[in-house]
Amino acid sequence: MASLDRMISSSRRALEQRRGARPLAQLEEAVGALAPIRPFTEAVVGEEISFVLRVADADPALLAEAGAAGVAGLAVVGDAAPAGFEETSLPVLHRGVLIDPYQLYESRLGGADGVVLIAEAFEDDDEFAEMQLVAAQLGLDVVVQVADEDEVEHVLELLDPDSFLIQNLRDGREVPDFEHTFSLLEEVPAGKVVVSAGGIKHRDEVLALESAGVDAAILGRWVQRHGIAATLDILRGDTRE
Repeated sequence: MASLDRMISSSRRALEQRRGARPLAQLEEAVGALAPIRPFTEAVVGEEISFVLRVADADPALLAEAGAAGVAGLAVVGDAAPAGFEETSLPVLHRGVLIDPYQLYESRLGGADGVVLIAEAFEDDDEFAEMQLVAAQLGLDVVVQVADEDEVEHVLELLDPDSFLIQNLRDGREVPDFEHTFSLLEEVPAGKVVVSAGGIKHRDEVLALESAGVDAAILGRWVQRHGIAATLDILRGDTRE
């Protein structure tokens, strides 16, 4: 929790600087002129597990390669809003320490179609609920990140979200804890969209997550090393020439 506390403090400081330079009223006006989102959660739900590629920026060549490879969506990590993703046909999920409605407007303007809200980042239920409400008003899909069974139960009672994110890499570990993920999945009601992130690199892991009810897996930038299409073929079990 200490690490998250530091991230929240850093996020708030940076946020206040941006808010001072660009008032919320300006963001509200700009958002009103945007086209509808590309639904993120709708895009990742299918008969088989979908793959979401983590990207650092809107590199046109990389986005074209990802689209051709059949990637279902993109995940952009960072407290600052994504930028330059307005033109891609792939839905964009913004993962960051999002704690203020101002950031949701920034995400929407930057081309995000969905946002991750980290349950652990909210001590105040009213603030958590407000974030979900504002995101919905902006047309953003909301994916709630949960870390343990108590959070799942609390989030269901408070917000009853349609989508959850479960992080396989916990407490700074480099080795994924899939057993923890599977135990949390047992607490998530049927019909909810579940996204899994962290340490997913092998076909057997994909199969296990899919069997447990995961709809989409966020993959790290390592998939670019040998070509996105070739790597996804292996993860899908399609290694035919």
